[in-house]
Amino acid sequence: MPRIVHEMFALDGHDTFRFRSPHGMRAARGRLRTFAGVDVRHLQHFNHPGRAWHDLSGERDTLTIVLAEIGGRCEARTNLQSPAALDRQRPNHISFVPAQMQVWGYTDNMESVRELRLSFDRWTLEERFGTDLDLARKETPELMFQDKRALECARLLAAECDSAEPLGSLYGEGLTLALLGALFQKRTYHEASGLAASQLRLVLDFMHEHLDAQLSLSQLAYLAGLSSSQFARLFKASTGVSPHRYHLNTRIGKAQALLFTEGKRLSEVALTTGFADQSHFSRVFKKAIGTTPSAWLKDRRS
Repeated sequence: MPRIVHEMFALDGHDTFRFRSPHGMRAARGRLRTFAGVDVRHLQHFNHPGRAWHDLSGERDTLTIVLAEIGGRCEARTNLQSPAALDRQRPNHISFVPAQMQVWGYTDNMESVRELRLSFDRWTLEERFGTDLDLARKETPELMFQDKRALECARLLAAECDSAEPLGSLYGEGLTLALLGALFQKRTYHEASGLAASQLRLVLDFMHEHLDAQLSLSQLAYLAGLSSSQFARLFKASTGVSPHRYHLNTRIGKAQALLFTEGKRLSEVALTTGFADQSHFSRVFKKAIGTTPSAWLKDRRS
């Protein structure tokens, strides 16, 4: 029999995540971010040789996306003694577990599993998705299914959880809503091709007036009178980019004007356009433009 561990915690600076009913688990680590009322954790757990398992359920609904498996395959099981069907045993599978419903995460002689785990209350998501989500009938687990779009969102969210310089609320909320939308969004809705002109102007004016602020998707959606999910889709349809990308592009554009036209110092430009400091500004600028602010300015002046 594997070693029994009565408690197993994944520790982050401001968060402690407890694995339920762990057996055969050796250690764990995790990082937490919260976006749009959803707790998003990037977790990795390590096992002793032999069989290992833990209860995937929680106080809230749980969604797990397996990002990496080292040494074998993990499974989600409603019964520890009943293996998953062979056609489900594929990498990067996803499982939805309703609150307090026991489902086991199971491995056998596997070194470690890395996953993204989302915890949320499906009913409170309605205020952000409106009627877009089909969660009302999600009273039973859905185990080990595949979705490429959700997996890509999960990988980006995991990187955001680990980042020492996260890209901000707009980015994280957009990814979280896109992931949940990919899995649970109703497919029968019909809507306009973009925001109304008055909605778009109101939102764009607000974004331009708050270049130094960390905006949230719910803030912008409220201005437009829409759910966050509807707003994100319609904004991209209107502008061709996500709210996060539009806001970042606008901040970089403002920074370029301050540097070239007004001759402001880098440190002053960084603060005016909402970056933590000059170093942070330079890194983001280079990633967006392909060169540092100093090199860009020198090239323009020459």
